[in-house]
Amino acid sequence: MACSTHKQTANKSNSAYWPQSSGPNASWAVETDKEIPNDFSVRTGANILWTMDLPEVGQGGITVWKDKIFLTVMKPLYKVLEKQDLKTNTVLALCIDAKERKILWQKELVGATESPYFYGFSDSTSPSPVTDGTYVWFFNASGKIVCFDMDGKQIWERSWIPIDQLDDVHYPFNKQFEPILHGDLLINMETYWKKDGVREYGWNYLYGLNKRTGEEVWISEGSLTHYCTPTFNTTESGVSAMLIGRGAHHKVPESPKGYSLIDLNTGKSLWNYETDEGMAMYNAIWTPEYALWFTERENNVHKVDAKTGKLIEKISLSENISIRTYDAINQKYQLKENFSFQDPFFVFPAWYTNIIVNDKCYFMCFKKSDKYRLKNVKPEYSFGRIDLKTKKVEYLEVPVQYELVDGEKHYLWNVDIRTETRNVRELDVAFDKRSQRDGWVWNFNPNPILVNEKLFFTTMSGLVYCIDTSREKFDGESLLSISDLGPKGKTWTLNTPSFSEGKMYHRTSKSLICIGKN
Repeated sequence: MACSTHKQTANKSNSAYWPQSSGPNASWAVETDKEIPNDFSVRTGANILWTMDLPEVGQGGITVWKDKIFLTVMKPLYKVLEKQDLKTNTVLALCIDAKERKILWQKELVGATESPYFYGFSDSTSPSPVTDGTYVWFFNASGKIVCFDMDGKQIWERSWIPIDQLDDVHYPFNKQFEPILHGDLLINMETYWKKDGVREYGWNYLYGLNKRTGEEVWISEGSLTHYCTPTFNTTESGVSAMLIGRGAHHKVPESPKGYSLIDLNTGKSLWNYETDEGMAMYNAIWTPEYALWFTERENNVHKVDAKTGKLIEKISLSENISIRTYDAINQKYQLKENFSFQDPFFVFPAWYTNIIVNDKCYFMCFKKSDKYRLKNVKPEYSFGRIDLKTKKVEYLEVPVQYELVDGEKHYLWNVDIRTETRNVRELDVAFDKRSQRDGWVWNFNPNPILVNEKLFFTTMSGLVYCIDTSREKFDGESLLSISDLGPKGKTWTLNTPSFSEGKMYHRTSKSLICIGKN
């Protein structure tokens, strides 16, 4: 989620297509003169151009080039015996005709390690396809890349073994990396399994691959945890680079905790930032001016100089804040200004929801839970906004869901919502009950995207929040709409939407959805 220091997001593109999960210029943002509705509903059909059943669940992004749509799904299941056995190392690569709404071709990609189905913390389909209009590269996070031409002819394939266990430490299946195309380089994350002293055995690194052959051009000097989502931008001096992070739960080995800025021409580290707090379990967002490092319990965000890697300052998420909570009885917002959360309360920014727009950073907040050390988390069901120039921090509570009553939305506030984990054949294929939450606590959320000044966030329960980033105040008027991808309690997604030629594409566990004015 790379953004500039100017009035608009850096690399914000007006390209017609969406060639990778992070968009035309790997910025998660696009400018367009096309009209895109910020309010839509699969429940009512409002501004839904079409939907299409998918053969199985999946959570990777949707890649679009002209009338072709590329995405991956897990290997289809047709019966469920024991849920603990619902794992696979195989995904299906799909090429879909957007006009005919049919699968043109599909290919099987088999990896080395298994991932669970319907896992709220990523699966084998998590890395999204990438295309340049001539070729398309599909990824299986279980350890496989395959390059096809646009008609489905295989050009090359590459295999690796993702980290599953190192010494006596076993790692859950969490693969948050999103590949990007940079010129003739395809950037992937792979585990280094050589004991040669050149890199650390069992650590993850960026791999710069020749897009035409799959051969290694370079391996990054700095390492990264597989929990980190690196992001692309251009330095003040014009160098194309990706910011990568280390440090996360489950005893990940890469160290020291912090960031490295990687030159995409050489794989060398331009600088390193080391810290003793926080986690690299967020989008590694940066501009040519600064980078932001997030913390989970320490109530601050580190603002780092993007030219040197030196800490500029720490911005408090809990002191002298503005917070708007909703009074459901009187049906209006209440504002507290210059407010501070007192110990033991703390702010826990939701993983992978952070994005910079202009000089403001937006993110979701995790709600409280008696589990996972979150019983003292504040505020609940809220979005946060940080003004990176003034250091002002604001929070806005939003509805959790809504019921449709006689065609009108009746919003639900501050209630726990559960959702089903069923595939298109109505089989419950999730063995982990944490996958049936509402997306506001302890799960890996989809990345937000920016279309012009409209910012779209998606939750696990299939709600899409649209925020107006042009407003000076962060209040109820900033929330332009809350849309749905399907029925309440029966919709599930961990997908980042895509935007191409005036249409937004989204997906759930059951359907591919095309959104536009109807």
